[in-house]
Amino acid sequence: MLIVILFIYNSNGYAQQALVLDSLSLEPIPYANLDFGNNQGSVSNEDGIIFTPKDHEEYILSHLGYQTKKLSSKDLKDTLYLKALAYNLDEVVLNNFNAKDTILKAFENIPKNFLSQPFNQEGIFRYSLKKDGKGVEMIETDFLSYKASIKEENKTKISEVKKTEKYLLDLNTGVAEILNLMDLSQSNAPLIEKLKTLNFSYAGRIKNLNENIYKIELSDSQGLVSGHIFLSEKNLALKEIKVEYLRNKIPELTREEPNYTTRVASFIKFNNDNSNRQFLSYAEIINDKKILFGNDSIFDFQISSKIAFNKLIQGKKVKKFRSNYNSKKAFNKTVAKFKQKQQWTNSEMLPMTTEELNILKDIYAN
Repeated sequence: MLIVILFIYNSNGYAQQALVLDSLSLEPIPYANLDFGNNQGSVSNEDGIIFTPKDHEEYILSHLGYQTKKLSSKDLKDTLYLKALAYNLDEVVLNNFNAKDTILKAFENIPKNFLSQPFNQEGIFRYSLKKDGKGVEMIETDFLSYKASIKEENKTKISEVKKTEKYLLDLNTGVAEILNLMDLSQSNAPLIEKLKTLNFSYAGRIKNLNENIYKIELSDSQGLVSGHIFLSEKNLALKEIKVEYLRNKIPELTREEPNYTTRVASFIKFNNDNSNRQFLSYAEIINDKKILFGNDSIFDFQISSKIAFNKLIQGKKVKKFRSNYNSKKAFNKTVAKFKQKQQWTNSEMLPMTTEELNILKDIYAN
C-alpha cells in the first residue's frame, strides 16, 4: 500500500507541481489559478498544490484575494508565494451600497457577461465517497464539454476513467449533471433561485488587476447559511460563489423518508476569456447524508463531486458531439462499462488532496 501511495505522490509530473502559499501566514492557498496562455491553465487543490508545466513562455498566478504574479518558466519553483490584498471598507460605499439589489442585478447581467458562442472545455471530474469517515469509492474522468449557446445545457464526452471497484451508492449525478447544476447561465438555475432568497451584506472591496471586486456575505434569518459572493464592480460579473447550507434539527429517520441531507456546501469559480467573457473554471459540491438501509443499518456518508478545467476552446476548433453516457441513469453504471485503470497517477489538471489520497488508502487496504 505504501508503494501505491508513494507512486501517486511521485507520479509523472511531481517536478511539475508546486505549493502555493500565503506570503505572510505561510498557509496553503486553495483554488489559485495558473494561466498558461491561450485559455489554458490549472487550479490549486485544497492543500494549495498546483500543476506547473514547464513548456510555456509566460504564466500568470492569481487568486481574487491576492496580488497577481507574472512568472516565467524559471520562476516555477517548488513553492510559490502570493501576497494578500487588504479589503477596503469605504464608508461612502458602505452607506450607499444596497447589497441585495447589486446581487440581483449581477444575476440579471449573466447573459451579458457569460460566453454566448459555442465552446468546449477540457476538464476533470472527480467523485469520492466516505462512509463513517472512511473512504469507500472514487471515480475520476477526463472529459470534453460542449455548450452550443448560453441557453442550452452542457453536453459531455468521457475520454478516460479511473475507478475503484466497489460501488456502494448509485451516483445519479455525473459530469453533465454537475456542470448544468453549477452553470449559472442556465435559465432558472437552481443555485441562483436559492441564493435569491438569502440575506446579503457588503463586506468590502479589493483592487485586483486594476479591477475593483466587491465581497458580499451571505446569510439567512435562521443562521443556517453562510458564504460569500465576489463580483466585479465594473460590469457586476460574478467571480466566485461559496455557500454552505446547514440543518439545525435532524429529522428522525423513517422508512418513508430514509435519506436526508445534513449539509450541502457549494463552491463555484469563474475565469475570463480574451474578450472578458465569464466561464466556469472550477466547481465543487460536498453533500453530507445519513442513510437508513433496509436491514436497519445507519451510515453517515460524505459525497464530494468536483470539476476543474484546464482548457477553453473557441472558434473553428469547437467540437460538437453526443454524450457517450445516458445522463438519466446512474453515473456509476456508466463508468462501470469503461476499462478500469489499475494505477491512480496524480492528475495534471487537479492534483489529489491529502484527504483524497487517504480515501484511496482506505479503499485499497480493505
